[in-house]
Amino acid sequence: MEGYTMRRPVAALYSLAVMSLLAALSPLPVAAQPSPGKVPVSQGPVKRINPYFSTQATLYSDNSVLERAEINGPPKPPYGYHIRAITPLPAPTPAAGVNTLPNVPAFQWVFGCSAVSGSMIAGYYDRTGYPNIYTGPTGGGVIPLMEDEAWGTWNDKTGDSYPNNPLIASHMGLDGRASPGSIDDYWISYLSGRRDPYISGRWTQHEWGDAVGDYMKTSQSAFNNVDGSTSFYYINAATPLTCADMEGYDQARLDGTYGRKLFYEARGYAVTDCYTQMTDNVHAGGFSFAQFKAEIDAGRPVLLNLEGHSIVGVGYTDSNTVYLHDTWDNDDHTMTWGGSYSGMALWGVSIVNLASAPSAPNLSVSPNAYNFGSRKLNTNTTQTFTVANTGTAPLTVGQLSLSGAADFKMTTDNCSKKTLSPSASCTATVSFTPTLEGQQSATLTIPSEDPDSPATVSLTGVGTNLLPDLYGAWSKVSKTQKRGNYSVSGTLTTINGGSATAVNVTVNVYLSTDTTSTSHDTLIGTYKFAGITAGASKATLIRYSTGTTDPGSLYLKAVIDPANSVAESEESNNSAFGTIP
Repeated sequence: MEGYTMRRPVAALYSLAVMSLLAALSPLPVAAQPSPGKVPVSQGPVKRINPYFSTQATLYSDNSVLERAEINGPPKPPYGYHIRAITPLPAPTPAAGVNTLPNVPAFQWVFGCSAVSGSMIAGYYDRTGYPNIYTGPTGGGVIPLMEDEAWGTWNDKTGDSYPNNPLIASHMGLDGRASPGSIDDYWISYLSGRRDPYISGRWTQHEWGDAVGDYMKTSQSAFNNVDGSTSFYYINAATPLTCADMEGYDQARLDGTYGRKLFYEARGYAVTDCYTQMTDNVHAGGFSFAQFKAEIDAGRPVLLNLEGHSIVGVGYTDSNTVYLHDTWDNDDHTMTWGGSYSGMALWGVSIVNLASAPSAPNLSVSPNAYNFGSRKLNTNTTQTFTVANTGTAPLTVGQLSLSGAADFKMTTDNCSKKTLSPSASCTATVSFTPTLEGQQSATLTIPSEDPDSPATVSLTGVGTNLLPDLYGAWSKVSKTQKRGNYSVSGTLTTINGGSATAVNVTVNVYLSTDTTSTSHDTLIGTYKFAGITAGASKATLIRYSTGTTDPGSLYLKAVIDPANSVAESEESNNSAFGTIP
């Protein structure tokens, strides 16, 4: 009897809390019937925490409340946070309380920060024993670590430029795709709330299968997500909301975490843990730093949702430091657990873990095809190929061979007859020295114990007597300050000093702190020219705001033809620096 009287006040307080919430919520028409006792009854107002984060509570007939968090993190860092400290991942040192996961890709923003973060984690699994995550032609079927440039860029209708990345969002023409994909069907412009193009254009949307963002419902108006946003559901308490629970609430079809689960299952893998949970800085007893460390120790990156942005935790130190990838560059950064990053506080996690993959070797070769382009007669050009074991069992490589035109030769072979442990790799180098004008081809063959053996690499090249030579020069570089805000500007002249026209020329412009390293470069613009004739040049005015941050003694850096897709008579002069005074 004593225990009964002690429980009554608690029950009364709970009922009072539910009644208070009911008063704040508005009636909600019921469009679907979840499991009995879990029908949505009423909905609270949308609470906009900041321009990139809003929440909305829904009350169910069993008196439970779910919180919908809409995250539409920006394509670039918020105002005032463009220059962020870069902290390279340290080597795992358990004795010092340090652990990191070096194989997590660092992708840049496209389609939505949550889809980018989910894809970085999926890419990590692709590189660590789950080879069916990405099966496109780039990288020999293995997702690159940070080479967004491998797929180039695209511009939306407003002129905003984004990187292509088929694991995040598919796109017609990307990786050989001949039909519309995610970008074509869903994207208009960042934060656009208009109906998706496939709806307004009245065509059938593409079938999902290879892009994480599709399953997460990112940027899809049919699921009430504006372009760039993804929705996650949470219990506004320390309690986790499992994916199985989401099915009971009929929220599974809307939730980004559940979408990640569907993606892995579509790729043929089983999911174990699957839930969302607010962190312990929001609710005592929520997802903790100790739990984060346990995930990293188990070899699992963690999707962290901030109040307005999704990022990926890839390591830690015992001083409550989280190593992360922030979707805005290809670098490593840090934050304090329970604190904020770029002005946005830590809020929750999205956990989707995979069952252990079966033990098997898997050979990948990067690049899996290579075009040496047009090369001047009797000049030697080399390309190194990396052969890796991305499986979970040792892989024995057979004797490499090269067949085809005699102007292709294997100059080094560190792979033949080698046994590669999981995650290990070796290299082989092929040279192309054209002695005749015209197109030539060859095939590099790599046998192994991989069930799909042998792997082959298609090699092509053209011998010619005429080549362009691209280089750049800066002028009128300056720094201005107005009302506490700084901006830098300069004129970049891209010059072709060679003897042939350079076509499809790409120029990347960076804000850089170092003329000898790329680790501190921040991409601020990409420019393309259809062609620059021999002896001609193109001038481009560059302006960039650094916000309230004084750029100090930085440099404007131009990298012409960053992917080395234009064959030139001189390849070592493609970078140009302008000193900011």
